[in-house]
Amino acid sequence: MLLVNTPSPYDRDQLEDSKVAEKLDTLSVGSLSSNEGASPHSTDDEMELEEVDKPKHSFSVRLQKTIFGKAFTKGFISMIDDDTGVILKTLYSLMKEHTGQAGKSRKVVKYLIRILIKVGVLLKNNAFSEAEMRLFTRFKTKYRTTALTFISFYEVKFTYDQQVLQDLFKEVFDLVRQLTRRHISAKSQEKLGLVEEMLHDHTLLDKLFDGNEASGVSRHLETICTRLKNLIDDEKI
Repeated sequence: MLLVNTPSPYDRDQLEDSKVAEKLDTLSVGSLSSNEGASPHSTDDEMELEEVDKPKHSFSVRLQKTIFGKAFTKGFISMIDDDTGVILKTLYSLMKEHTGQAGKSRKVVKYLIRILIKVGVLLKNNAFSEAEMRLFTRFKTKYRTTALTFISFYEVKFTYDQQVLQDLFKEVFDLVRQLTRRHISAKSQEKLGLVEEMLHDHTLLDKLFDGNEASGVSRHLETICTRLKNLIDDEKI
């Protein structure tokens, strides 16, 4: 992989913290672009090092560029679609509102994007073993079940069950850990734990489903469910 001059992950975090929240809030859906893939053996930091210089990119690409900075792999372009990009931006918004911590929310979304990209690259390049592919199939089934349950709780009033969602999230993340254990570092596994901790927060889930669309984080629920339904209809999950 060709490397360009890029700030270290630590320096990049320091440079981005003051600007990224505002950029995330102002992103809108654009036209879809695509490009070549990335190596399945790239490290987390190497996956950010190639620069894309086309002037126009889709919403998902601009979301990734906002989070990671100007340097990132060309493979990112085709790995996250616009519906997923909108879900990620919405997750950032509701986590920021819930915690009051834009920096922490940004990092959680960044870690989530990293693991999504990593799994996508590994899958695209046939890097999973037979046993891991069986895990991936289980993961897809559980992820789809979780999405359908999430949508059902939104569409059918008074059916929301916090424990059911927490249990489903736990099973999904457990499968992701098993699937990626051989492919990502211990540090990346820790970051995956931070994502799970945030999404597993029962107070966040309760607020999301409390029906207070006028002033609470629950106003983001329709956007998330609409985009999840698009992904299901397109058989992407």
